Amino acid sequence: IFIKIQIMTATLLRSSRSIILITLIAFTIFVGGTFMLHLVPVTTKDKIADGLLADFLVTFPVLFYFIIVRPLRMPLKSLFIVVTACCAIAYLLLPQHQREYILQIRKLSSVAELAFIIYAIPKFNKIRAAYKRHQFHFPDPVFNLRSAMADVMGESLPVKIIASEMAVLRYGLLFWKKEKSVSKEYPSFSTHKESGYVAVWCILLVAVLVEVVAFHLLLMRWSNTAATIVTVLTLYGLIFLVADLSAIIKRKVLVNDDQIVLRTGLRWRVCTGLSNISSVEKIRNDYHSADNYFKGAAIKSSGNLLIKFKEPVMVDKLYGSGKEFDSILMCIDDFDGF
Repeated sequence: IFIKIQIMTATLLRSSRSIILITLIAFTIFVGGTFMLHLVPVTTKDKIADGLLADFLVTFPVLFYFIIVRPLRMPLKSLFIVVTACCAIAYLLLPQHQREYILQIRKLSSVAELAFIIYAIPKFNKIRAAYKRHQFHFPDPVFNLRSAMADVMGESLPVKIIASEMAVLRYGLLFWKKEKSVSKEYPSFSTHKESGYVAVWCILLVAVLVEVVAFHLLLMRWSNTAATIVTVLTLYGLIFLVADLSAIIKRKVLVNDDQIVLRTGLRWRVCTGLSNISSVEKIRNDYHSADNYFKGAAIKSSGNLLIKFKEPVMVDKLYGSGKEFDSILMCIDDFDGF
C-alpha cells in the first residue's frame, strides 16, 4: 500500500508540474507574443507575425505533445483539439496576411477532423447509453455525465474538464430549465436562503458588469482585438456565475431511505449512507476547528450545519480531484426539518 501511495504521489506531482509548465509556455507565447507584436515597429511587424504564426501552430502543439500528451499518456486526439484552438487564437490575434495562411491550414486539416468526428460518433452513443444507466439509479446530470464519459473514455483529466464545462454551460445557458426531480418521497433541502447568497450574487454581478464595460473601453485605446478577447472571456465568466447560482438553487440536499446526497450547486457533492453519520450539530457562530473538515457553504463563513462522519467521506468537486474529510460544514435552510 505504501509503495502504491508513493507511485500515486509521484504521478500527481509530475502531472501538476507538466500542467504548470505548459500553462507558463502558453502564457509566454500567446500573451507575450501578442504584446510584442503591438510594440515592434511597423516595418518589422510582418516578420514577427510570421514567427508568431509558427509558434502558435507548430511550436506550442509540439511542446504540448512532449510535455502533456506523451508523459501523461493522454490520447493523441487531444492534440487535434489543441491545434484547432491554436488556429482560432491565431486567427483572432494575427494580422490579415497571416490569417490567409491559417485558412489554408484549416482546409488541409478538415479531412483529419472529419475522420475524428466519424470515430467519435459511436463514442457519443455509448456515452448516452451509460448516462441513461446512471440516471436510472439517481438523476444527477452533472456527475452522471462525468461517470458516463469516464466509463467510455476512461478516467482522465481532459474527460473531467470537458464534462465539467458541459455542466457549466447547461446551468449557465439553460438556467430557466427545471431540474428533473427525484421521487417526492425523498425529502430535499435548499442551501442558499439562510446564507443570503442571492443578494451577494446580485452585488457581485453588478460589480462585474461595471468593471467589464470600463475595462473594455480602456483596452480599446490600445487594441480592439485585445478588448474583444478579454470581453469574450469575461462573458464566459458571467455564464459560469449564472451557472453557479442556478445550480445552487436547483441542486438541493437529498435524503432517501438509507442514503444522503450533500451538495452545494456544482461546487461539490458527497454521497454516503445515513448510517455513516456520527452527529449533526447546528452552528450559530463562525466555526473553527483543528479537525479535518470541509467548508462547503455557498459563502464559506455562513455555515450553520456541521455533519461528522464515522468514516471519512469523499468530497467530489467539479474541478480538481476529490479529497476525503471527516466532517463537513455547510449551510442548510431548514435545519429542524433536516
